[in-house]
Amino acid sequence: MNGLRYEHKFFISAAGEAMLRTRLEAVIPQDCHTGADGAYRIRSLYFDDFSQNALIEKIAGVEKREKFRIRLYNDNTSFIKLESKQKLGKMTRKLSVRLNAQDATKIAAGDFDFLAESEQPLLRRFYLQSRLRLLRPRVVVEYDRIPFVFRDVRVTFDRHLRSGNFSTDLLNPALPQIPIFPGDRTILEVKYDKALPDVLRRLLSAVNAQPSAISKFQLCCAYQ
Repeated sequence: MNGLRYEHKFFISAAGEAMLRTRLEAVIPQDCHTGADGAYRIRSLYFDDFSQNALIEKIAGVEKREKFRIRLYNDNTSFIKLESKQKLGKMTRKLSVRLNAQDATKIAAGDFDFLAESEQPLLRRFYLQSRLRLLRPRVVVEYDRIPFVFRDVRVTFDRHLRSGNFSTDLLNPALPQIPIFPGDRTILEVKYDKALPDVLRRLLSAVNAQPSAISKFQLCCAYQ
């Protein structure tokens, strides 16, 4: 399975985030796509079947699983992706393909039939899975991300996690939302291909937290 990456997640406090961000800023750059505040906003629409197997597999810790989502950044409808996130043990792989706003709106409404003749393999795979598993739009997940990039490593702070509050209207900029947990709680994610560079390993060793099987999808589903 090519393209596999290690992925570790932690819950950290606001104080822990501030400490680690200060240290990271001294040695590695932030992602070039961030705004003036050093962050960008991510909104994703996840899909599941009527038996909620994607959610059940996550909770059960099934070693090999896959879920689909549509994702956009800062409400920018000119750059939308359909993604397959695949999990194999402690490693993950993400496949993606661009969508236009019209097609994303159709898929978000549960209209998948037009994908049957797509020239994109991932869109055809999504269509096949939608028919086999009876996939449907499940939950919108949104949060603010502060990213740092060093070689093949991404360190991200995900803040202000919120749910679409029963609506799957992905492209609606006024989508009603509810916060999932207090604003002083941050999700730290560390992703890399083979091994962490020593400089990052030393910085991250100061984090007072244990790796957790955190899923924003699962957290937001709990509020619906």
